[in-house]
Amino acid sequence: MKSITQRVQRSGVVLWILITAMLVLIVVSAILRREEPDLEPPPEKANPVHVTTVETRAVTDLIRLPGRIEPDLRAQLAVDKGGRIVEIHADKGDRVSADQLLLRTDDRTWRAMLENAEIEMREAEKDYKRWNELARTGAVSTSEYDAVRTRLDRARVQRDEARVHVDQCEVRSPVDGIINERFVEVGEHAPEGAAVFELVVSNPAKLILNIPERDIGAVEPDADIAFTVTVLNNAAFTGTVTHIAEAAHPANNSYRVEVTVPNEDRKLRPGMIASAELLRARHDEAVVVPLSAVIPRQGEHFVFLAEADRAVRRLVKIDRILGADVILADGLQPGEELIVEGHRELIDGSLIERVPDEDGTTRRSSLQSFSSHNGGSGSVPTMTRSTAHTAPSPCEWQQRNVPHSTFDVRCSMFEVHPV
Repeated sequence: MKSITQRVQRSGVVLWILITAMLVLIVVSAILRREEPDLEPPPEKANPVHVTTVETRAVTDLIRLPGRIEPDLRAQLAVDKGGRIVEIHADKGDRVSADQLLLRTDDRTWRAMLENAEIEMREAEKDYKRWNELARTGAVSTSEYDAVRTRLDRARVQRDEARVHVDQCEVRSPVDGIINERFVEVGEHAPEGAAVFELVVSNPAKLILNIPERDIGAVEPDADIAFTVTVLNNAAFTGTVTHIAEAAHPANNSYRVEVTVPNEDRKLRPGMIASAELLRARHDEAVVVPLSAVIPRQGEHFVFLAEADRAVRRLVKIDRILGADVILADGLQPGEELIVEGHRELIDGSLIERVPDEDGTTRRSSLQSFSSHNGGSGSVPTMTRSTAHTAPSPCEWQQRNVPHSTFDVRCSMFEVHPV
């Protein structure tokens, strides 16, 4: 009994020791908390950004299309009657006129047939004259007279046929033009239907354009098309639309357009590459912003606006891409401040700090420069690039973010021109 009492007393002492230790820890912890200084959250860091004021502009939407100069006529002249070539009267580079003799094959056999047919023709004419006089007096029957007249008609047909055979031994120019190629030599045997010359007519010349499906509505018959030719020091020319294909080419779904161009001085030579300008649309009050300011994400496009000292995320709708700029159909209003640099790291509501340009002013326009209509000096609008994140080029941006139905592989040719 005594041992049990001693164990209970020892347990009570241990319990009181534990309770006392816990109280001491609580008191010490409270004292230490009071001695710790109050920690404040770090200040929010402002993101440096460049901004521009959204403005409307009159924009002429021009596209540049590559084209190729072709002759108005390119013909392969062939021999109708095969045989040995005995005469050649034209060579490469020669100007020839319509109906000019160019080549003759051996026609002796056909000329003999012609002479025989002419003899038969003369005999038939003599008989017809005699029988015609007798028919007037009634000395011959009608059937006998008809047989003589039929013989004359047949002789005339045989003579004409023989003349055709002789003429088919000659190759004559169908129009005024230039011999571009000669494929045979004197003494060679030319089979029937073999090409012996290539004839081209380069006045007028033709500019051949392949217009994409989305732009074919901008081309009208008899419309004037301006173009330049690089190898002629960017000389400018103007032609008239004379043909628009009714159906698109199945390989690339483009429409062939022919533009007829006067070429009296023959400066335009077949095969030259040209660059044509086509007016696609005119926007009188377009909201134009730098392409680099638009951020694509999950099929949508948005920008950041500067409101007071905060960035505000705004969805926008793209109408058309013009090189390094875009025309917006919806989302922005004139007078709003658009963030054009430093926006790649922003989220909605981020603290911002406006950074002036080198001249001490904020940017006022996204259209910094324009190209020249006549191919002279002038730069294509350049894309604004952030120092922290390099924005993609216009073509790369389109390939990644624009639906295939509206993507145009000629994006590098798009230019914005002032009105």
